[in-house]
Amino acid sequence: MARAADADAAPADQATGELVITGDRISGTQKALDEKRDSTAVTSVMSAEEIAQHPGGNIVDIITHLPGLSGFSDMGLGQAATGEQEYVSIRGIDSSYNAYTLNGVRVPAADANSRALSLKMVAPYGIQSVSVNKTPTVDMDGDSIGGTIDIRTPTAFDFPGAMTKVTMEGNYSDLARKTGSDYMGGGGQVETAQRLSNDIGLYATAYYTRKNTAGETVEATGYAPTLASEATETDFTKVHGLSAAGVRYDYYEDQMTRYGGNFSLDKQDQDQHYYIQGSYSKYQVRGTDTQHSINGGQTCYYCNGTTFSEQGILPGTYFQLRDQNEELLTTKIGGQNIWGALTADYDFSYGYSRIERPDYVEGSAYGAVDTTGTTSFDLSDPAATKVIYGSAADKAYALSQTTDRLWKFQGSDSAQENTMYTGKVNLNYSVKQGLLDNIRAGASISRSDRYQYQHQFFGNNGDNFVILDANGNIRPSTDPAGPTVQALPGRDLSSFLGGTYAGVFRALDRSTYENGALPYKYTSQYGIDPATGQVTGNPGAYTYNDYIRNTVYGTEDIYATYVEANFQYQDLRATVGMRYEDTDFASRQWQVDGDSGAWKTSSNHYGEVLPSLILTYRPDQSFVYRAAVRQSFSRPAFGLIASPVTISRNDLTGEINGISQGNPNLKPSEATNYDLSAEYYGPNEMVVEVNAYYKSIRNFIYAASSSGAAPSANTATANNGGVVVSEYENGGDADLMGLTLDARRKLTELPGLWSGFGVGGSVTVQHSSADSKRADHYGRDTWLPRAPELMYNVDLFYEKDGLKADLSFQYTGLQLVGLTSNNLDTYLQPVKSLDFSVSYPFAGVTVTLAGKNLTDNVQFYKTLGKTTQYLGTQDGGGNGSYVETGRTVALTASYQF
Repeated sequence: MARAADADAAPADQATGELVITGDRISGTQKALDEKRDSTAVTSVMSAEEIAQHPGGNIVDIITHLPGLSGFSDMGLGQAATGEQEYVSIRGIDSSYNAYTLNGVRVPAADANSRALSLKMVAPYGIQSVSVNKTPTVDMDGDSIGGTIDIRTPTAFDFPGAMTKVTMEGNYSDLARKTGSDYMGGGGQVETAQRLSNDIGLYATAYYTRKNTAGETVEATGYAPTLASEATETDFTKVHGLSAAGVRYDYYEDQMTRYGGNFSLDKQDQDQHYYIQGSYSKYQVRGTDTQHSINGGQTCYYCNGTTFSEQGILPGTYFQLRDQNEELLTTKIGGQNIWGALTADYDFSYGYSRIERPDYVEGSAYGAVDTTGTTSFDLSDPAATKVIYGSAADKAYALSQTTDRLWKFQGSDSAQENTMYTGKVNLNYSVKQGLLDNIRAGASISRSDRYQYQHQFFGNNGDNFVILDANGNIRPSTDPAGPTVQALPGRDLSSFLGGTYAGVFRALDRSTYENGALPYKYTSQYGIDPATGQVTGNPGAYTYNDYIRNTVYGTEDIYATYVEANFQYQDLRATVGMRYEDTDFASRQWQVDGDSGAWKTSSNHYGEVLPSLILTYRPDQSFVYRAAVRQSFSRPAFGLIASPVTISRNDLTGEINGISQGNPNLKPSEATNYDLSAEYYGPNEMVVEVNAYYKSIRNFIYAASSSGAAPSANTATANNGGVVVSEYENGGDADLMGLTLDARRKLTELPGLWSGFGVGGSVTVQHSSADSKRADHYGRDTWLPRAPELMYNVDLFYEKDGLKADLSFQYTGLQLVGLTSNNLDTYLQPVKSLDFSVSYPFAGVTVTLAGKNLTDNVQFYKTLGKTTQYLGTQDGGGNGSYVETGRTVALTASYQF
């Protein structure tokens, strides 16, 4: 249980089991515990004061201190290289299996490749509480196998009177400083709560922050079996060892900007409440990724005929822009009326989210292959990788900044957006007769309008735009016409990964790539083939297909209704409910057929019946026992059911021989969830919880292994009259079983200053199993993705005489992150973080110093297989399997008047 703020606590909703901490200055922690004890469901809450106490650039870094929660980011779009987390997992279920709400209203997720909501755009400002419901009731969204996460913003009535608060922040990135990048940032927030009259209040806030970070990464380019006799084996679990074919080193620089705000205008009295709420969040990253690689085996892999003994060295340099924009807008208007025993609440909401990668440009530099040079790679310790060269000359060639010359550019504009309209009404009738306490019922309608595109800059589906020589010739990658890496604008780092990279690492400037590609985007480009002297495509004519081929429009209509009855027999309360959700979606996507194309439509419709039973037993004020069984589901990612279609044809006959497409008939994943919990509440704000859970999932679909990439769901192929159709399909069954222990207590009985100390912690132990039905896994079950078998955190905190301090340690165990075709799946090694914060009021100004990852642990370490024997390789377009981001520190000062 998170420690609550010193604030007034509104009564817990017995029907929903949500716990919302509002603001009381006296004994706020104890009031939070009382509300948790009185709630129906298993719920964890973090208050505004605790959010302010924990370090983190976004809300994910903070709320993962709650029991059973873990956060993660990946390298698909380079997020892990910022040192910040992006997604939240509840009890080890991938974040795409959670429901996300803002003030109880569903938040639209723009990413077509996942149902998960990226929370990196949500700064820890203007938030009253975050409530995590692990056993949602039927009045909540049913597509919540993991649970629901509700972010609540304040109203003026959460404060005792008029209030205005100004907060200023400065932040520092240690690794960015060490590598010569911009390392300081800052920002601020202004918030105000005003009572316009006794029954009308206005709350409003606005914030702006900027943060600079750097990341250093390394990964393997690929692996081959060590024995020549096993060279053709595709199942890497059967070979007698693997050898790395090369290594990549990447340096990331990011400048993250967040700004936004929210407001709430409320009119309320004893029997009625009307409100208008709104929020806006914008997240912008201006980032770059510079890569230097050493690729072996360009001549041969098994040169000695028996074992991996590669020959031929090709050094390479790569650069890409990592700019991203994300925004989220929500508005809500509604009210609540009480007429005696009947209570009605209703609202209409609008939400809009967008993710875009504008003017994305990448470029590559290569040189001639050193055909006789030899290398071998030892990547077992990524913090100290070893590249062994056959000679000093081989090493000099591989690391020289004059070996590689700029060869080509590629680029695109892409975006995904989701606009959602929702209306709902809830009725609660208090019966208070016999065993029946109250009856609740409600209905909601929502519509999502989706749109996504990726417009390639150049022809032939975004093929290479090669730099021409002075005569207009298209030069090959082994003899490029561009400048050397040494001559490109940029700067040399004093060291890289503590000297692991033996050469001088040059971080390149973005101007070369923007100027080389952006003026020519969406144009036809040609050059001269030096072999024939004839004009040929570079890459050729730019067509409508190139521009529109990755475009999808879609709608998703959801109709839901529920009914719930609450029965009370002495100390036992039974909450019995039934929910029904009807989903109707349609899409229109571009179908590429050779040089032509056309729009293709698809649709599907399905319904889910979701019963629920929650029992709560309170024999006295100290103990609470809960039991729950409920049905839930998760819709397939929109990108799996509605994706661009590609048709391939026989070159001679023109007949269709292959179709690649999404599968509109994918079934939703369905789950039966069982929960048991026991809680003890003692003196000195003491709480001890034990929660056991089991989830049985059918039609499981593997979630995305990397941001911006398609999920690693099973792809089935079927030969239909000579036409091979490739589309996604459901997996088999999956199971998750776990146990969470959580305890917290203030040690007020200690003498003097020692009485301000308190301790707390939680541990989650679980096991999962899933059948992907992928042919390349030969019937082998795997773990659920993002489901570590062990998670724990430990807190030592202090609160006395205005001084507040918190020292916390978090551990998230080994996680499966993706399935591979070689049967050696990718795993994320355990993540550890030691964080600290301390605050104290000086003359009315509260100053807080917070440090994250104090021990400089690696926050992202991906491997092939469960052990650290094989460093990971690229997936989902992201570079970097071992990522160092360093420590960060933030200093804030707040003044309230």
